[in-house]
Amino acid sequence: MEKTAEKLMQIFSGLTRAHGIYEITGKQKNTEKGIKKEGRGRTLHEPLTIELWKKHLAGKLSLGVVPLTDDETCSWGCIDVDEYPINVKEILKTIKEMKLPLVPCMTKSGGVHLFLFTKEPIPAFKLQNKLEEIAASMGRTGDEIFPKQYEWSKQLPQEKQTGNWLNMPYFSGNDTTRYAINAKGDAAGPEEFIRIVKRRAISEEELDAFVAVRKGRKKQLNGDGLWDEAPPCLVHMKLNGVPEGTRNNAMLNYGVFLRKVYPEGEEWKDKLQEVNKTACVKPLSHSELNTIIQSLEKNEYRYQCSKDPLKGFCQSGICITRRYGIDASQREPVYGGLRKYMTDPPLWHLDIDGQTIVLETKQLHNFSLYQQKCMEVLNTCPPDKKKSDWVAQLNKWLQDVQVVDVPSDMTKKGVLNEVILEFCRLSESTSKLAVVSAGVYRHEEDDIKEWWFTGRDLVVFIQEFKKMRNIKEAEVFTRLKEIGAINSSKWIDKSVGNKKVWVMDVKEIDDAVSPEEFRVPVEEKEWE
Repeated sequence: MEKTAEKLMQIFSGLTRAHGIYEITGKQKNTEKGIKKEGRGRTLHEPLTIELWKKHLAGKLSLGVVPLTDDETCSWGCIDVDEYPINVKEILKTIKEMKLPLVPCMTKSGGVHLFLFTKEPIPAFKLQNKLEEIAASMGRTGDEIFPKQYEWSKQLPQEKQTGNWLNMPYFSGNDTTRYAINAKGDAAGPEEFIRIVKRRAISEEELDAFVAVRKGRKKQLNGDGLWDEAPPCLVHMKLNGVPEGTRNNAMLNYGVFLRKVYPEGEEWKDKLQEVNKTACVKPLSHSELNTIIQSLEKNEYRYQCSKDPLKGFCQSGICITRRYGIDASQREPVYGGLRKYMTDPPLWHLDIDGQTIVLETKQLHNFSLYQQKCMEVLNTCPPDKKKSDWVAQLNKWLQDVQVVDVPSDMTKKGVLNEVILEFCRLSESTSKLAVVSAGVYRHEEDDIKEWWFTGRDLVVFIQEFKKMRNIKEAEVFTRLKEIGAINSSKWIDKSVGNKKVWVMDVKEIDDAVSPEEFRVPVEEKEWE
């Protein structure tokens, strides 16, 4: 088992300072893509070790690995086919026909992971782009791509980030439901899987040169450079054929592209005739195509990215970089996963274009506030959405949201506790006059040890000095009462007289704290 664990650990090399664990609950839930087995995942800021892999193979702990390394490279990636029930035979047929360098593995929830392995670490963005390209050629742009991030966020220290992890195959070793499928369509054991990976792993040079093309359509792109600056969706359909039942809309969008290329004259019409013959298995009739041409002459159309067949092959991140691609105002962000951190109140981590943005519930729910947050953090503004469309998108994410438990010191109450103590310790004085100069008086008499301070000074410290401006006065005062502070009138001196202050027992620093108590699960929350 140890040798197998070592080999798997090498194959799935990734982030070493953190990992995930997953627990199947045994429940099932209805999703947009069918009935899925439920489970609960946790992320730990602890080293990924060979012992964990051995426990994984023994069925004692279900392990998750982050493909993105600290130097922003990857040695493997995955297309997560999250569809139930799934037509495995059709996927295997597509892999074989298109000669895709993918290794299919059944997943814990009944889907399929399509792994791509490289012979050496390569830039994560390059692997992500190639997997998006392959998924698009398969008509699977709705599937999740790992790595979800190709660079570490500049918002947080790198060592406090973990990225997104993927559940590993071969939980319980040979006695598993998470197995690779060999060329014959049979289940492969761990050792056979390792041999398959070695055969199918490709170099960076091979990855760069690989183009996913369906059988018999390798010569569909001419050599005049026409398609080098075209939207990826149109290139994919030119290579792999326009899906049945979408010819009219496809030709309309090809017309939009060709009119951009040939803004003067009639050449675009001749080119559209050629595309109709080569891209469609059964071309549109002359009259049908002529109707589309007449419509294009009368109206100024934009690419219809949200409609079939374009949406099935969309790569907006690449499209926006091409000369005849979409405008920035049209581009929809590429979303990864949504994670719910059980702070008080909850915080939401949403993956957008390879980065993570932290949102309050109202910011996630209100699309306008969400746009503002994107502008502040990502320097981009997603295009407007109808309220109903955004709610539908939220519900889709919420079906598969990863709920992350956090320790008490990462909740709003826990953070307030720490900040209140910080204020008292930093500002304490043995002079009663401290309470009129934004300070804290440390009152000691017999066995009594108290801090005296004004609520307003504490609020200013929290909102201005700590820059936690989302914390309201009422929240602070409520928290003071919950931790036993009392609002009372105290004699200061003759010049001040009695003054309303908060009185709280002194909390001494305990140096005898176990390091275990400071273990950091998941990633730390960012406060504004």
